[in-house]
Amino acid sequence: MTDLQAFNSVDEALMDSAKIVKPLYYIEPVNGEYQKEEFLAGRKQNPCFLYKDLEYDPKKVAQRLESIEIPDDELGEIFERKKRDVLLENTIIANRGDEDKVREATSMIHGVPSEQLVAYADELLREIPNTEADKVEPAEKIKIGLEDALCEYGLKDWVVEFSDKRLTTVYHAEKKITVCRDRKFAKIDTERLKVHEVGVHVLRAENGYEQSLKIFALGLPGYLPTEEGLTSYFEEITGNKNEETMRDYAARVIAVDSVCQGLNFRETFDRLKGYDLTDDQAWNLSVRAHRGGGYIKDHVYLDGYIRVKEFAEKDGDFDTLYVGKIGIGDLQLVRKLLHEGVLREAKYKPRFVK
Repeated sequence: MTDLQAFNSVDEALMDSAKIVKPLYYIEPVNGEYQKEEFLAGRKQNPCFLYKDLEYDPKKVAQRLESIEIPDDELGEIFERKKRDVLLENTIIANRGDEDKVREATSMIHGVPSEQLVAYADELLREIPNTEADKVEPAEKIKIGLEDALCEYGLKDWVVEFSDKRLTTVYHAEKKITVCRDRKFAKIDTERLKVHEVGVHVLRAENGYEQSLKIFALGLPGYLPTEEGLTSYFEEITGNKNEETMRDYAARVIAVDSVCQGLNFRETFDRLKGYDLTDDQAWNLSVRAHRGGGYIKDHVYLDGYIRVKEFAEKDGDFDTLYVGKIGIGDLQLVRKLLHEGVLREAKYKPRFVK
């Protein structure tokens, strides 16, 4: 039997540090628009990004994490991997701009794209034409749709707010979804984002908060491919598949592969342009892959989609995948912990899963 009490203080200490260590917040360039203008005008061969000042001391966080002693058993292995990942994310933040350190740390967390994945991405980009759906839906309509979806599941402590950030984002630690206030959306996005943001990201987080150990809400190590794969797979089976998004995911793989091959920003941009991407698309994808020095995790979206499709055909136990933010590879341990009563069955399940 797993001794739950032995993990409570470890869980709390690890989660406290994980909430402070926010790589996406700290590696977003603050001078992106100016660098884009200079780059696209041909006045700069490669952009030079600046980043936010740190609001915490990475050395102190590293010391705190290193001092956490974790029980030596199956669940302990999960916590050890999570501790390692948070330490690596801390390293990324502390070494922004150092390509070698950032790329090595990121690839240790998220791996690198396989040759097969790069070949599949190449195939998708050549098959799917680069067409954009008409963007006519106002942000207000998307916000209301997401709020309605939260209400349907009885999730009253989650909020939807407007933001300047272009991408719709779920902050599970803060129980918040943000929508870009100035953006127009495609008609399909009203329903698609309900499935994607609430049906996957929010529900898996909320079920994680129902567990005694909050690591299940913030994410077990390696959960991300499954998380993002579920969003794409469920968009597909609910009739909300977006070819534009699939093309974007494929292009993300090419951008990450470019960084892995040692290509600089300009070379990555030019490679993406070879797939009939617009300047804006090629710029945005190159920034995502090169920011911080090479934060290479974007291959997990397409990789996760493939893995979840295979899982749906072979296993299909989505109820267990919804006990929290876990990966397909964690299912054996999760089933054991459910049997022992350490974990609770998922309280919130998406209505579109039979």
